[in-house]
Amino acid sequence: MSHFAYSLLMSKWKKISVVALIAVAAIAGAFVFWGKNSGKPPAKPKVAVKSRPHRKPRVQRGRPVRPAGIVKKEDEFAKEEAKKPTFSFDDDDEANLTEAQRKMIEDIRAALDDEDVKKVMKLVQKLQKSPEWPDGIPKSIKMAAIEALGWFGAACLPELAGFLADADDEVVDAAVEQYEDMMTDYDLSDRERAEILVQAVKCISDSDALDSMLFELNNMRNSVAVQTIKRVMAEGNAQSKALLPECIEFVTGEEGLDTPEKLDKWLQENPDDEDDEETYGPSKD
Repeated sequence: MSHFAYSLLMSKWKKISVVALIAVAAIAGAFVFWGKNSGKPPAKPKVAVKSRPHRKPRVQRGRPVRPAGIVKKEDEFAKEEAKKPTFSFDDDDEANLTEAQRKMIEDIRAALDDEDVKKVMKLVQKLQKSPEWPDGIPKSIKMAAIEALGWFGAACLPELAGFLADADDEVVDAAVEQYEDMMTDYDLSDRERAEILVQAVKCISDSDALDSMLFELNNMRNSVAVQTIKRVMAEGNAQSKALLPECIEFVTGEEGLDTPEKLDKWLQENPDDEDDEETYGPSKD
């Protein structure tokens, strides 16, 4: 190839390169211009917002969580969930029972078989009024009585409360556990569970247990929750009152609702829903 031909070829490539660069620059400029004039506001920087507690989704009544693999009718499942106490004792415990104590256990078993709540309550009342009460009564008898009372539920709260002052921590824990089980029984209406809670905050001193039970205010309709909170304010013990402010904030999503008047105002702004009767059980005045 001659020197002239080579020079001519290079001149053409330079022109093509210049044209290509100009085209790229023009396209880039067009994109910038279009972005500035598209009418869309520039993206605002994200600002961290302090979260505040919100009321958790309400628990539907009468719908216990089934273990995996169990498929039964609802009434059959409920019967399997709540089994009557058997009152089986260790050999040592059995050997230490007096004849009167053995008869007491047999009488409680018979009352359970007959589902006679009044007889069970009378037997426990007799036990709690005996000269041996509480330290002279074997733990096995106390645990059996607590189990029987728990089977019948809220009707036996006064008798159950009699075990909360026991010197044996295991006895107290067993009684507290019965209160907790009643509070999470969603076959009861929210008003029925509210009454259990009010009785619990008068006599239970375990802060962890009280905290768990007070949490159940979240699973009550607004009117029942507010009325119950006001009763805890007035009737609760020191431990329950100390836990109440945080619980109120969790239930309502607001801070500083520390008087009955403020709670009533909140309720006016957050009335019950129309479906609350179905969700939480019938209203009982």
